[in-house]
Amino acid sequence: MRLALWTALRGLRARAGVLAITVLAVALATATALTVPLVTRQIERGAQDAAQVFDLLIAAPGSATQALTSSLFYLDTPTGNISEKLYEELRDSPGTRRAVPIGLGDNHLGFPIVGTNAAFFDQRLRPKDPPYFRLAQGQIFSGEHQIVAGARAARESNLKLGSTFKGAHGLEERETEEERGSAQHNEAYTVVGILAPTGGPVDRALLTPIETIWEVHGQDTPATRQVTAVLYAADQLAGVYVTAQRVNAGREAMAVFPGQVFAGARDVLAQGQAAYAGLSLLVLGIAALTVWLGVHSATVERQKTVALLRALGAGRSTVFGLVLGETLITVTLGVGLGLALAVLLSGVGGTLLGDRLGFTLAPPQLTWTLAVRALALIPLGLLAALPPAIGAVRVSPLRHL
Repeated sequence: MRLALWTALRGLRARAGVLAITVLAVALATATALTVPLVTRQIERGAQDAAQVFDLLIAAPGSATQALTSSLFYLDTPTGNISEKLYEELRDSPGTRRAVPIGLGDNHLGFPIVGTNAAFFDQRLRPKDPPYFRLAQGQIFSGEHQIVAGARAARESNLKLGSTFKGAHGLEERETEEERGSAQHNEAYTVVGILAPTGGPVDRALLTPIETIWEVHGQDTPATRQVTAVLYAADQLAGVYVTAQRVNAGREAMAVFPGQVFAGARDVLAQGQAAYAGLSLLVLGIAALTVWLGVHSATVERQKTVALLRALGAGRSTVFGLVLGETLITVTLGVGLGLALAVLLSGVGGTLLGDRLGFTLAPPQLTWTLAVRALALIPLGLLAALPPAIGAVRVSPLRHL
């Protein structure tokens, strides 16, 4: 066995070019099979973490997914507005722990200006936990046109305590100076606080009292005031379902359970992942074929070496082990490199997607389920090496001496 291993290592060293190509092919196949599932799981975890601080989202009727992506992640156009009266009814209902208004419609350099109230900063993952949002500098707003900036919005907009700026109408930054000037509001905002990073979408937000949004958009009377959505939490779980039923029984608004939206999105992703898994198997099969071609060409090249080993007394098992040993080393190197490459690519991809989506994605987690998918290439490669190994055993040493 030692002789076979020693010979296999010497043979691989002599064919370093072929070895590198085969290892690279196996590594790329492994990374292809794992990168998308790893990134998908990062997105799922990041999205769920961002929605943990409230139980229910109340928004105008329409797409539940659109309501969530607009009012929670600030990535889409809202489904509409609901009246201040409905918000106050939710706030004052028995069993309500917290009802937080959200008002959208303006931006600064592409960062959303979000109207809300002081209850926003009292949101908690669990009732006994400390507030989810913490100030890194300054204080919570206490008057109109004051801003508490999210960590990323402050950093990328170069906002500091005392900084002033004018908001622009719309949810996206205008492309030209003329467009920005025509969309800009007259009233200036002043930064009074900066939040500590959370890794969530609020890092991109510029938070101001909801009264500011009403004033800027001319909603001067209670009858005209509107909010984009309400983040709702109840004292008891039963209260959440009662409120959802009451809201959905009317026509003005809809109640959205974030968990249900994520579950639906997960089902869609699962269907896509099933198709991707089939493609991954095809890619792994191509990698196995590459291994077979490498082993076959190496077998042809090593015929004189095999004949010499047999003439020196090496048994058929040694020759058989030589071929399988080279294959095992090659595929193991490729799979190991592929696993590292998959984690690296998914980490980079997660960072880029997180910047695009507006929340930080957790580092990729390589689970055993995914690892086994890649490790399965090792026995698959050995299976591909069986025909050349059997052929090497059957060849008479006298033909090549």
